[in-house]
Amino acid sequence: MLQLKVIGRADIPAVLAVQAQCYGPEFLESAQAFEAKLDAARHLHCSFLAVQAGEPLAYVVSLPVDDGDLPALDAPAVARARAPRTLYLHDLAVSPAGRAKRLGHKLVQQVVHRAQDMGLTQMALVAVQGSRDYWARQGFADAEASPGSALAARLSSFGPGSILMRRALKPA
Repeated sequence: MLQLKVIGRADIPAVLAVQAQCYGPEFLESAQAFEAKLDAARHLHCSFLAVQAGEPLAYVVSLPVDDGDLPALDAPAVARARAPRTLYLHDLAVSPAGRAKRLGHKLVQQVVHRAQDMGLTQMALVAVQGSRDYWARQGFADAEASPGSALAARLSSFGPGSILMRRALKPA
């Protein structure tokens, strides 16, 4: 039976194992980076791990952010948002064993509902590895980062071809 559970610090090794199955070395983040994101969203329940028969199959890591203040890739520290309007979907990874189960879609819907429950008005993400079309099918559209801004600098940490995308949310 598939279980979606809120990610805690004890789940970080499972998250790292799924991450290693999904990304090239340029996108691998450290345990410290995941801890920082989880700490910035402590007690908000917006990151989830999909497990079946004890095997981690997929995860989504998201956190509320202040406008224009998305964490960089592998950021060792992340400040807690003061007045968030946005849920930043930092990472969605689905292992090869989990792809046929539509876990990506299920996890995205889970965080969309969570963002709505929190009263947030939008979601944002950075599309990498040619995933723009996937995210467009999930309701996200390309967004701009002003050249020279702190947001543009953080976006560059994801490498060439990374695309900032946003999705407006309807109230719950």
